Amino acid sequence: MIHIGLAALLAVVPPIDQASVRDAALSSGFQEAYVASAGPIAREIHAAYDIPASVTVAQSILESNWGRSRLSVNELNYFGFKCVTPTSPGPIALRCASYPTTECIPAPCHPVDAFFRSYASVSDSFRDYGRLLTTSSNYAAALPVRDDPDAFVRAVARKYATDPEYANKVIRLMDLYDLRRFDR
Repeated sequence: MIHIGLAALLAVVPPIDQASVRDAALSSGFQEAYVASAGPIAREIHAAYDIPASVTVAQSILESNWGRSRLSVNELNYFGFKCVTPTSPGPIALRCASYPTTECIPAPCHPVDAFFRSYASVSDSFRDYGRLLTTSSNYAAALPVRDDPDAFVRAVARKYATDPEYANKVIRLMDLYDLRRFDR
């Protein structure tokens, strides 16, 4: 039986360069490919609902993990919209599907199962996003500041997510990927 000491193992394994790992992930291309496909849809939503396309793209990135989450792949739900009830998907979605998620209200954050909307297309998911943000009283405070993407997402985030850092995360994505270009 061979025993290798912990010190010997630590000496053999070089430290991970986190900056290199992050740079490699960012340069892998899937982010820009996602932005290139979501940007035109977000502009259509802007034209129809007059909400910032930059915020639409950034929220879809955050909510769908760049279109790679189970919810976006299986249900074409790019915004994490839940059903009103397990059998009420709303006027655009087709049905409701159960998925595990994490809620932070009431604190502390805890796992729950929830029913999420399932769509026929990516465009339907984005269209439902525009419809919901412009018709729900939850987001009425955001509409007067729709010309300022940062103020808009801060107002939306108060009711949209339980994560207290949600607006900051969306704004960071808008900055990092120059998503405000879709508002011009």
